[in-house]
Amino acid sequence: MFNTVDSKKRSSKNLFFSGVLILTVASILVKAVGLISKIALNRVVGSVGAGYYSSAYEIYAFLYVISTSGLPVAISIMIAKSVANGNSGRANRIFNTAFKVFATMGLVLTGLMIIFSPQLSKLMGAPETESCIKAVAPTLFFICISSCIRGYFQGYQLMGPTAVSQIIEAVFKVVIGICGALYAKNMGYADHIVAAYTVMGVTVGVFLGTLYLTLRKYIFDKYNRIGDNGSLEISSMGLIKEMLKIAVPITLSSSVLSLTTILDTFMIQNRLLSYGMDKTTIRIYYGDYTSLVISMFNLPTILIYPIANALVPLISASVAKNDEDGGIKIRKLGMRMTAIISIPCAVGMAVFSAPILNLLMFKDDSVERAAPWLSVAAISVIFLGVIAITNAFLNSAGHQRLPIISMLCGATVKLAANLILLDKIGMIGAPIATVLCYLTASVMNIYFVIKKVGDIPNPFDVFFMPFVCAAICVSSSLIAYTMLTKLISVELATFAAILIAALVYAMTVIKSRTVSEEEIMLVPKGRALITALKKLKIIK
Repeated sequence: MFNTVDSKKRSSKNLFFSGVLILTVASILVKAVGLISKIALNRVVGSVGAGYYSSAYEIYAFLYVISTSGLPVAISIMIAKSVANGNSGRANRIFNTAFKVFATMGLVLTGLMIIFSPQLSKLMGAPETESCIKAVAPTLFFICISSCIRGYFQGYQLMGPTAVSQIIEAVFKVVIGICGALYAKNMGYADHIVAAYTVMGVTVGVFLGTLYLTLRKYIFDKYNRIGDNGSLEISSMGLIKEMLKIAVPITLSSSVLSLTTILDTFMIQNRLLSYGMDKTTIRIYYGDYTSLVISMFNLPTILIYPIANALVPLISASVAKNDEDGGIKIRKLGMRMTAIISIPCAVGMAVFSAPILNLLMFKDDSVERAAPWLSVAAISVIFLGVIAITNAFLNSAGHQRLPIISMLCGATVKLAANLILLDKIGMIGAPIATVLCYLTASVMNIYFVIKKVGDIPNPFDVFFMPFVCAAICVSSSLIAYTMLTKLISVELATFAAILIAALVYAMTVIKSRTVSEEEIMLVPKGRALITALKKLKIIK
């Protein structure tokens, strides 16, 4: 089950698709469960309570990124190189050193979040969120531990433990959170207390996911008998310096990305006061924006981030082996897959924003407010995909500092846009500012990849055909939706239109050779899929 010898015999592309498949399935399940949580939050807690929950959660998410974004990547890169060179003892030493450092950091961050919760809640203009912040704070300690273990397994190109732990976290976050919300609601507690009970689900879920990873790591070590042989050529301090050299730039770039959401958390509610809205309306708007819009336009990333995560150890191993051709092929494949996935998601979500939100059973008044915001924010999906994949290229090639520059520029654009647009045009300014932010960062990342890494496909070649295929599939589904709404309910018509869009898109990308037969063969059960497509005469 944990034999790494056999895995070395597999091709880079097969490893890539295997890792992508595992992480993608897990991410879909996690996001599906998370979406259920948002729907329940919208209905049980209401827009105001959802706003309290989201405010606390975004502060936690920012500190979570600082704690973990660079760590798993750094560990996976270092361990992948050690394993590629046949030094499993050094890989174990890397993990042990990282565990001590980041478990300590998790404790410190948890303490700081609890101590400064009154100040943080006041800065957001919502002092009631203090209890929510305290409820979610212990999660940071468990996240630091789980991130160390995830990075360890990913370095061995074993994505299963990460996937299962993510599912455990998501399921219990929802179950405990909803139960807590219903209990607090039935007890007649105020909205901010109901939100605090809800956010407790996050803490319990992460704890259980960490417990699973700890047990899985114990079993892995027992079966593989990994010791510290050959690992004394560098001190613990040397390993920490090497780890931080990789992790700090990645953490900074990722924290800047998360900072864009924090900017919304602190700015939207305050700036809308200048626009002339009353506090109750502002909190309703903010709750709907965070629960519906941000949740929805982040959904397609479940199909993109697994690609980027699976690329890092593979490209790092290629670098360690001086396999330049292998690295180039993996980068090209990753870029193409990102375009093929992100473009139809963005276009479809922009066109069908209201029907999709209705299908998911959000409250009607929330849908009416949030749908126009989502139509604008959906464009960001394309740029988020580009950022994720180009960050992986730059990080794997040793240029971890460059994404920091890209995201700082993007955050600066967002800050300026929020200051101007929220005052002038109200809430619709927030998604516009988000699009401008990610557009800026993605353009700069592409420039850095071309300059420092090179050998990526021409952006026109990568994006043009997926745009054409997406336009065809969305047009087809829009016609079908218009016709079906005259015969069946809007919800059923939306569901049918989405299925039609998916089928039309799959056929067009294959017919136009946007996806080659060789690439289909790399997908699990690819040979059977090719046979079926030939029988249906979709391909020759």
